Amino acid sequence: MVSLAGLLLSEGNLDTQLTLVALWAVLWFFVIKYSAKYIFEPFIASKPWCDQWTDLNGKTFATALMVKFETKEETFEFGCLFLAIICQHAVGGLLCIPSLLGGSGSVVAAMACHGGLCEAGWELQDAITRIYQLLFGGESGKAKNPTPLCVILFLHHAMGLGMVIPMNIVYRDNSYYHEFVFLLQGAAFVACGMQNYGYTLNVKTAAGLAQMKVCVSITFVTMVYSRAVRYAMVGYKLMVTFYADGNSKMLCMGGFVLSLMAVLNVLFVVDALGKFMKFMKMHYEDGDLEPAIVRMHSSIHRHNTAHFMTKSHKEWSKIRGAVHMGAFHKSKSKAQ
Repeated sequence: MVSLAGLLLSEGNLDTQLTLVALWAVLWFFVIKYSAKYIFEPFIASKPWCDQWTDLNGKTFATALMVKFETKEETFEFGCLFLAIICQHAVGGLLCIPSLLGGSGSVVAAMACHGGLCEAGWELQDAITRIYQLLFGGESGKAKNPTPLCVILFLHHAMGLGMVIPMNIVYRDNSYYHEFVFLLQGAAFVACGMQNYGYTLNVKTAAGLAQMKVCVSITFVTMVYSRAVRYAMVGYKLMVTFYADGNSKMLCMGGFVLSLMAVLNVLFVVDALGKFMKFMKMHYEDGDLEPAIVRMHSSIHRHNTAHFMTKSHKEWSKIRGAVHMGAFHKSKSKAQ
């Protein structure tokens, strides 16, 4: 039977685990949907770097996920949805930190199990939402779910939906399992968070380029460690555990989903490497002229994308232009 105490402690029985994954799914359905629509979309749209952020996210979706949306609006909406999903990953990762710091006991194990359920719940509601959009959403629903994206999400969701509940029941106290959950969520939050912050920077300035180099470096190191090096080591430890216990079902299923996620990890690491190589080769050379050009470009960009000049602003701009041109010709004649 399901009890409140059993839910809080994520008891290792099927009824409790199914109830918890359903509760997490309902929670994330509303939180992700409304935070993306009413928090991230207005916030991003109000910023002068909105177009740049949208374009760079679109390139990332195309290279890392092989997904290209038809319109800029679809890219923007998915980018904001992705930010909300990143926040979900942060919650799941935080729940595993006590175990990573050496903690033990029923409460620490329960927190890590909830971290896994947090991910599985999001994946469950995401899968149901996208199936509904494809079946009943018409052309709009199909546009939001291009075939490459559905394939990528299948690779991603297979692990959480296929392994979290069995692991919470049989291996709920296994520290390698807790670390694995953290690698797939907490580390992903760090990497994706730094990447999105980098998309807001103006790399035509010295400060912006320096910050971008830091961002791509952190992203690359995090991805290589969490999605390649440590992923392989922890995955191997878990497979050895399944084999030693004679748990053939977990061994087969675990090997299958580890392989699927490994394919996705390769895409993530390659994308992070590409950005790292690109920005680390860039150099900031002209320290006087470049900031002026960037400021002018940013000003024009803001007026063209988010604001319209009033009639008085236009007249004042003409006067200022005339004054500057007169001063320029005057200084030129003196020089001659």
